[in-house]
Amino acid sequence: MPNPFSFQPGKPVIRMGHVFGAPLALQGWNGLPVNQVVVWTLFTGLSIKNHPSRRGWQHLLLGGIKMVVLLGSEWCHNMAHVAAARAIGKPVDAVRIVFGMPVLLYDEPEHPSITPRQHILRSLGGPVCNLALLLVSKGFQRLTRPGSPAREVADAAAATNTFLAPASLLPVPVFDGGPILKWSLISGGFSPAQSKKIITRTNRILGAGLAGASAVAVRRRRWLLAGIFAFLAALSLATGFGRIKE
Repeated sequence: MPNPFSFQPGKPVIRMGHVFGAPLALQGWNGLPVNQVVVWTLFTGLSIKNHPSRRGWQHLLLGGIKMVVLLGSEWCHNMAHVAAARAIGKPVDAVRIVFGMPVLLYDEPEHPSITPRQHILRSLGGPVCNLALLLVSKGFQRLTRPGSPAREVADAAAATNTFLAPASLLPVPVFDGGPILKWSLISGGFSPAQSKKIITRTNRILGAGLAGASAVAVRRRRWLLAGIFAFLAALSLATGFGRIKE
């Protein structure tokens, strides 16, 4: 299945340089930093709501820093994949910036020359990076004063990477856990058809569990947590019932 974010032929491409040997570029209006503007605005608004005594520039500055921390963690996640792909000799063909965020493009992501071990190593780059960032942010939390702007930044970093590290390992095709589980099974002697059945059953069970966790969070009025669990449950169930394919 072709990547819907692949560069469209005949349209101008703006090249931004290279990252670990992979071209970094954008194409069209969706290269605008929409995510950065939205997240910056959101964090600035929350700062105004929760800390009305701060000055306007302080709200903007803190909102901008937290935006960099949140979206930067996702950027680091993807750049770790690019670095891992280059290290194993199966580099990313290009990195396209879409709405301010990186999308990794492979001309042939499952080329026969790529071994199961290489698939796994390439997929592990992002989660390992987020785990490292989580440890750093936890250390930064200990060095900051509760209630201070620095602690808010540390809390944002810790929360972001606490989510990204495990969520990226969910066994769905759009996350890293899907390829990791698939190629681990194939490496263990299962056929592609057998591995697909195992992944399907796993996602049905996992999706039901996440849906249950979302319901519990709703009862406890933990709305953000409920939304996160519901989103992940939807992805797992969609995979489990064949709505999301490789």
